[in-house]
Amino acid sequence: MPWSRAGLVLMGALAATQLQGCFVLGAAAVGGAALVATDRRTAGAQLEDQTIQVKAASQISNALRGNGNVSVNCYNQQVLITGQVPTEAYKQQVQQIVANIPNVKAVLDEVVVGPNSTLSEQAEDTFITSKVRASFIDDKQLYSQAFKITTSARVVYLQGIVTQAEADQASAVASAVSGVKKVVTLFNIITPQQLQGIYKNTSQTPVTPPGNPPTTAAKS
Repeated sequence: MPWSRAGLVLMGALAATQLQGCFVLGAAAVGGAALVATDRRTAGAQLEDQTIQVKAASQISNALRGNGNVSVNCYNQQVLITGQVPTEAYKQQVQQIVANIPNVKAVLDEVVVGPNSTLSEQAEDTFITSKVRASFIDDKQLYSQAFKITTSARVVYLQGIVTQAEADQASAVASAVSGVKKVVTLFNIITPQQLQGIYKNTSQTPVTPPGNPPTTAAKS
């Protein structure tokens, strides 16, 4: 999985912004004000992510002109791009567009060269995301709002600012959801002490679960 920053490729992501020849804002961009109270990012960081996501989505839509189906998700200035494009040239163009957007720290390019996913496949991905979200809500050891969930081709991508224990627990819970092929974690790991600091001036209670299986899991 190649990570890119400002045009450089490094070695090593809520609803996505779907791009099929038109530009549609993702849920995070539309409902930003509602996220401030429950998101572990600062309000400024949330706004920056929304700005990056909107710029990336718009520029990719203009570049593809209906060729392909690409989703953009930004968390903590790290951009996850998923979906399908018809040629390798389009794939490289999409990656370069995102890498050149100001304030993008890293890009995880999970776009594949091939035909667009079908409506039924997209519906299945959406359903999987909803099931993973519901499983996080049901798990008393997880604070579900700390996680951004994206599903593409039955691969679940998890983003968020979490402790290592939360990362392990979330990966284990998501990998157990029916229909999930693989779980990829793109977390910003913090210590329990840093987590306490995030909640110091809020009424929310942080959850720090015990350790569990590895943060990346695959299932057949």
